[in-house]
Amino acid sequence: MAPERNVCSGLGGLTLKRIRVMVVDDSLQFASAVAQFLACSGGFEVLASAHSGGEALARAATEQPDLMLIDISMPGMSGLAVASSIKALRAPPKVVVMTLEDCMENRVGAIAAGADAFLPKIDFARELRNVVETLFGAGFCRGWANGPGE
Repeated sequence: MAPERNVCSGLGGLTLKRIRVMVVDDSLQFASAVAQFLACSGGFEVLASAHSGGEALARAATEQPDLMLIDISMPGMSGLAVASSIKALRAPPKVVVMTLEDCMENRVGAIAAGADAFLPKIDFARELRNVVETLFGAGFCRGWANGPGE
């Protein structure tokens, strides 16, 4: 039996599923900022952040997020290795790889790791809505009125 998902009210009385998100970043400051941004955007249930690859893999198994936002550059296990391990699961969440270093090598690495999307951190606030619409459907963002991207 699938775990029950929280719901939020959308426009016109529609009921929308909340996307359960895990942020994986060794920068506590960035992870906290992303969690606050998502909480204010509506439609997200922000799970506890993971600050290392090993922690991300352990928490993903127990918390079963719908979406993981994973930083590429972390000490120990890289974000690309985490993404690859997560996408090898039987029912993996959507994975968005993030980085400060937007270069072809990182974009190709994200694709090779099986990531569903690549998002430079500099574009996070501006592009998250487009990424979410691509991964979960445009209907999700109808409840995002006057939120990011508008």
